[in-house]
Amino acid sequence: MSQLRRAAAVILIALCAATAQAQERTRSLDSIDKGESKSLDAAETGENSDLDDAESTGSKSLDSAETSPSAEPAPTALPNIDDPATLAQARDAREAVLVAQQRVAQANAAYSSMMARDYPQGDARAAIVSERDAARKAYEHANAHYAEILKQVP
Repeated sequence: MSQLRRAAAVILIALCAATAQAQERTRSLDSIDKGESKSLDAAETGENSDLDDAESTGSKSLDSAETSPSAEPAPTALPNIDDPATLAQARDAREAVLVAQQRVAQANAAYSSMMARDYPQGDARAAIVSERDAARKAYEHANAHYAEILKQVP
């Protein structure tokens, strides 16, 4: 039993000595950090470059991002129209705008889902893209037609 204790003591002493030597050779990373950054391009030449001074081409606002027609407010309410034929045309045109908005929203949802999943591929992907484009054009046409009818109303 005493040999076992003696061996354990020798091992503990050796571990303590190794730990002390390792601590002496270890430097804190805080003492190395000088607050400078080096470009990878400067690594070969030995030059230092401060990345804080790097040129920036500017940033783009999300306001400039494309907005879908589905984000547009509902078409204006029908004004008081005395002529029954013009009123019927205006109602039909307004209904067409609402239907076109729904179509665009569905097409945009399908497109977003496709892009997020990167599926489907091939002809199915092309069909989703062309439906989205067709829905946008249909919305623009319906909205322009409705605005044209409203311009005729005194």
